[in-house]
Amino acid sequence: MDTAKKVAVLLAAYNGEHYIEQQIDSILSQTYPNFELYIWDDGSSDSTRKILSQYAGKHSNLHLELSDVNLGYPASFYALTDMEINADYFMFSDQDDVWCPEKIERMVELMDRADLSIPTAYFSGYYICDENLNVRSESAPQHKPIKLHNTLFEVCGLEFTMAINKAAKELLFHNKPQWVKARGTWMCMLYSALGVILYDNRPSAFYRRHSSAVTSSNMGFFGLWKWRIKTFFGGGFEDYKLKLQDFYSVVGDRLPGKERKMVYRFSDPHYLKNVIYKVFYPKRLRRRLFDELMLRFTFLIGKL
Repeated sequence: MDTAKKVAVLLAAYNGEHYIEQQIDSILSQTYPNFELYIWDDGSSDSTRKILSQYAGKHSNLHLELSDVNLGYPASFYALTDMEINADYFMFSDQDDVWCPEKIERMVELMDRADLSIPTAYFSGYYICDENLNVRSESAPQHKPIKLHNTLFEVCGLEFTMAINKAAKELLFHNKPQWVKARGTWMCMLYSALGVILYDNRPSAFYRRHSSAVTSSNMGFFGLWKWRIKTFFGGGFEDYKLKLQDFYSVVGDRLPGKERKMVYRFSDPHYLKNVIYKVFYPKRLRRRLFDELMLRFTFLIGKL
């Protein structure tokens, strides 16, 4: 195994005393040796800071930044990506998940095949677990290249499985969202538009889903339908509208012609001049057929 490439793992923490030790232990136990762990504590009020300080005192490759104020989401994440860190690849970690031992090693193996001059992002599969890390299912596999239209209305991968190269970090630094609180979804769009996304279907982490969390990944059959109805008919697409408008404002002038037109038409709030384009857009926008049909219906009735 070639360990010449240096990896920086970026973790934003806030009041994570219950689970953060498991996550840090899983990172420090990686099979790939050449990495540094950078943790930003966003003004925790529980015992998180004490825990982190103890780890920093024992591990020379763990670097701790203690914020005097709570920046919140996603500012604390961008505070990490804005830091001047000497590394070839940058990985992102949540505070309450657990990594598989070979996660970094597999990422480096795949990313090393890419052109380092091109902004490149990496995602992997993951295990969906309950609060006690009992595996419930696996993430859906990706079998086709991820393009910009795949990321406008659906997340192509989750941040805790994500890595980027230097060129991608630089691209993000100059192209952050102006209005919306976006992180993972924003990076998916940015790199699918102005870079390359690589996807490894093999699970590399255990995704802890708390019972109080309301996401489509940890819902039962009836809960999922309730979420769909609320999203499609209860104003759940407002975030999509703002995100697309923000994205077009930030990077629209650098998109190729067809992609620029596509983002403009989907982000433009005027109904009559865009409804036909949206409803009959020729490419698939969501992976599940029902969700695709419901999305087209929301275009038709002017919800999005």
